Amino acid sequence: MSSASSSTPSGHFLPKWFWIIIGLQVAIVSFFALSTLFNPPPDFNYTTMTYITRNLTAVLAIVLAVWLRSRTALFVALAARCVTDIVDATTVFTMNATYLNSVVPMVVALLIIPAIIGIAYLWKHMQDS
Repeated sequence: MSSASSSTPSGHFLPKWFWIIIGLQVAIVSFFALSTLFNPPPDFNYTTMTYITRNLTAVLAIVLAVWLRSRTALFVALAARCVTDIVDATTVFTMNATYLNSVVPMVVALLIIPAIIGIAYLWKHMQDS
């Protein structure tokens, strides 16, 4: 429980650079999920709705973890986001979805790599606590 009330050496819940990771996760994931919801593809189906729900739920988990000031909850939420992004990126190639190939580098650069950096920071901080 100490992870919820502990802070960085400067007295803040998270370092300033970490807020960029949170911003990227919340903004990009929300944008694409809501874009899909409000401009559905012609083949809108259960799978598409599951994609939207999963991503908005993950964003909600990140927001709640920050609101609760819980590094442990943020670790779990970022780990879940990272795993889903890795699976999604891999699925583009295994399912031969060539129309999505150009999206994978953006997902890796803006979502997966920053999430891994954030997860590593949180893991180290939880081990030190």
